[in-house]
Amino acid sequence: MAVSKDNTLYVRMFGGFSMICGGKEIVLGRNSAGKFIQLVQLVWLNSETGISKGQLMRSLYENESLSNSSNSFNNLIYQMRKQMVRAGMPDADYVKKKDKVFIPDPEVPIWIDVHEFRECVAIADESNDVGIKLDNYRKAFALYQNELLPELSNEIWVVTESVSLRRMYNRCVVWLGQYYKGIKDYNNMFKVYSKAADIYPDADWQVCQIDALLCMEEYKEAYKLYDKAVRFYTEELGVSPSKELLECYQRMSQKISYEPGKLSQIQDEIQEYKDEELGAYFCSYPSFIDAYHILSRNMIRSGRSIYMMLCTIVDYEGKPIRNTDKLHHRSDDLRAVIGETLRGSDTFCKYTDSQYLILLVGTSIEGCELVARRITKNLKEVAGPRADVRCNSVSLADISDGKFKHTGE
Repeated sequence: MAVSKDNTLYVRMFGGFSMICGGKEIVLGRNSAGKFIQLVQLVWLNSETGISKGQLMRSLYENESLSNSSNSFNNLIYQMRKQMVRAGMPDADYVKKKDKVFIPDPEVPIWIDVHEFRECVAIADESNDVGIKLDNYRKAFALYQNELLPELSNEIWVVTESVSLRRMYNRCVVWLGQYYKGIKDYNNMFKVYSKAADIYPDADWQVCQIDALLCMEEYKEAYKLYDKAVRFYTEELGVSPSKELLECYQRMSQKISYEPGKLSQIQDEIQEYKDEELGAYFCSYPSFIDAYHILSRNMIRSGRSIYMMLCTIVDYEGKPIRNTDKLHHRSDDLRAVIGETLRGSDTFCKYTDSQYLILLVGTSIEGCELVARRITKNLKEVAGPRADVRCNSVSLADISDGKFKHTGE
């Protein structure tokens, strides 16, 4: 939006709160989460229907106990108007009571990105004309820069509004993505999904990004994005990737091809460089699945025993760790311990924030129990005596036979 020189007050709430009037930014004090600022935000968001005093007070003082909430509310309105004028705005009410609800002051011309967004989505949703849908979904998509008022993301009223607005945004993304794919405009298709993935990295939009790259025959870029997404889910979020994301691997593996090259060149591309002696090989969960399949097949031919071990982080009482920060640090400690404790021929990956999977080659049940004790011992040395891990092992031969026997520490 170009900066306007008129007297209209331009308000943005997507991705943060900002106001511009007469070409100048209006700043209402240092605390962007102040109660008087939330007051005008609530009234402006509900300008079409108005909002009652009771609703305003519940939203503003939900977690507070006030001896005289009515006086506090009246003082808030006075404070808001005073701050508006102090910030350089014209002397006006900004919030007025009409019948039993509060509405924006009709004397103050105001443009709000959230209202514009809602209107565009509503027009697009109701229209059967592709041109009208495209024009309005595009406008709405451009307006949605990020979630509503992120600085107030813990407020109940913001959470409620955000859920509704996110659903509308998702409809924009899905329609635009499918439209661009239908006309084979894969570049814009990728841009749409990329913006959605930046705003909501845990919503699986990466699957759609990869689909766009595959449509453009950018197979290597698709694999890079896939690997980045898998690592984000397993290492950052501490959860296993979705089924849809894992299925992307199969699609890519059928498409990826490389230019003919010399063996020495190929060796340089895949060589694992190291500055010091390597321990166990750490990889992403999808790569671990491939390693599992390869070792399962080789096990039949070579006759070597292979075990898979699941290591689960627990507290000193053997219970799951609920504290997110503590679990994240403990998970990093366990990753380092496994890498240093096991041999270079062993492979492991992070399955969730509290669990790691290990493939142990050429060992036995007794060997697995020894490995489990060493991991536990080394973890306690690194993270303290109260740190603990529960280890369960199963032979790949038993899994292939459908027996699913396992041994646990």
